[in-house]
Amino acid sequence: MTRYFRDETGMFIDWNQMDRLPAIDTLIDIGVGPMGTPDLYERFSSAKLLLIDPLDETERYINKHLRSRDVVYHKCGVGKEKDEVFISVQEEIGSSSILEVADINYESEPIDKRKIKINTLDSITATQTNLGKLGIKIDTEGYELNIILGATETLKNAAFVIAEVRHNHESFHGVYRLHEFMSAMHDNGFVLSMILTAKPFIADLCFQPIKAL
Repeated sequence: MTRYFRDETGMFIDWNQMDRLPAIDTLIDIGVGPMGTPDLYERFSSAKLLLIDPLDETERYINKHLRSRDVVYHKCGVGKEKDEVFISVQEEIGSSSILEVADINYESEPIDKRKIKINTLDSITATQTNLGKLGIKIDTEGYELNIILGATETLKNAAFVIAEVRHNHESFHGVYRLHEFMSAMHDNGFVLSMILTAKPFIADLCFQPIKAL
């Protein structure tokens, strides 16, 4: 029997729901991290991969593990407008963030601070051809709303958006509130269709165009 809750924490985790997602031509992974998103890459094994992440550690992962895929990589951050900012790199690379971590979410001091370029998702996809129907995954440690605000044109071609969304607690200083993210998705014609995980500070949520449901 499948167990959907972890005994120690009561966290809800059900990534198998991804099997219900529609077919896509291109998977856009924003916030790839040092280990990628293998479950999504496997689920959409024939899709083109458009990978976006500013860190050297991610670039090494892509070069080592994804040579057999049709990959386009943009080494930058993504936000609501073009900019240059500093990212605090954590020992746990996947926890690196542009935002300042709040006490409730503090684990350790960053091991590095790096200046990175920020582009909008719309400006990135505008440089690509033949992307077709899109699937989008966003995991950027509190910067998710900024990405949506710079992606209004791209979202018109998206069949789904999976985002690691902050909720309940201010885990980063100045982070968006859950209702703000939900409202932005609604403004772009998307509704919440699946809850993939639910954890103390975050929930992995799937949004799909309301007209497609």
